[in-house]
Amino acid sequence: MNPLDVYKKLPRSNCGRCAAGTCMSFAVQFLRRMVSSSECPELDEQSEKEIDAMLSDTGDWKEKRLIELFKEVSRINFCDVAKNIGATGEEDVLKIRYMGKEVTLRHTGFEDEMDIRDRLLILMYIKQAGKSRLSGKWVAFRDLKDGLLRAESFHGACEISLAKMFEHSKGGFLRRLSAMGAEEVEGFPAEHSFVIYPLPKIPFLVLLRSGDEDFGADCKVLLDSTAAEFLDVEALLYLGMAFVRAMK
Repeated sequence: MNPLDVYKKLPRSNCGRCAAGTCMSFAVQFLRRMVSSSECPELDEQSEKEIDAMLSDTGDWKEKRLIELFKEVSRINFCDVAKNIGATGEEDVLKIRYMGKEVTLRHTGFEDEMDIRDRLLILMYIKQAGKSRLSGKWVAFRDLKDGLLRAESFHGACEISLAKMFEHSKGGFLRRLSAMGAEEVEGFPAEHSFVIYPLPKIPFLVLLRSGDEDFGADCKVLLDSTAAEFLDVEALLYLGMAFVRAMK
């Protein structure tokens, strides 16, 4: 099976309302299990079932990975890692901010209702338990360790999607950023510059420019140069996509 098989089942309208940005990009990411069929806002129920049937054990890998990560994280004393990852913890309880909200985790599970993709990201972040201090040096995704491997996907799934959202509703977009705890900063060549922390040690610098009669709105997302020490680039791509979902 190839992306074209999935693409034929999609609306093919390129509405820009999903994290992938275009229908072909959605088809590619669907086969890579980066998005689910339910994330297409124009897909009817029957087409969604047909697309899901094209993958065996759809979504099962997430459940298996979640179980694996919980087994690994359950062996961690939260007190030992909390400070390094910007969380607060006792031996069996960890409190961590994710997408602007406090999340509580015990060795037995999450106390908050969350999408499985968000739970996976938090567990991967805890497992990696990075210890670096933020450098304060902002870099493009491609400049991270192994970032070139996923730079194009990050641009399509995160930056292009955010630019379209900003263009569609500038005021609403800025209000959502503020509600998630983003702080506007100065000194960058952009109309609006915000720093937001999807996870405590992984800040995003979001640079926004409005469109004009010749060009659409533009968004660049820079990361601290230490980001790949807290999550690998594959997980950082998913974190960018999770940020897009949280902004909707």
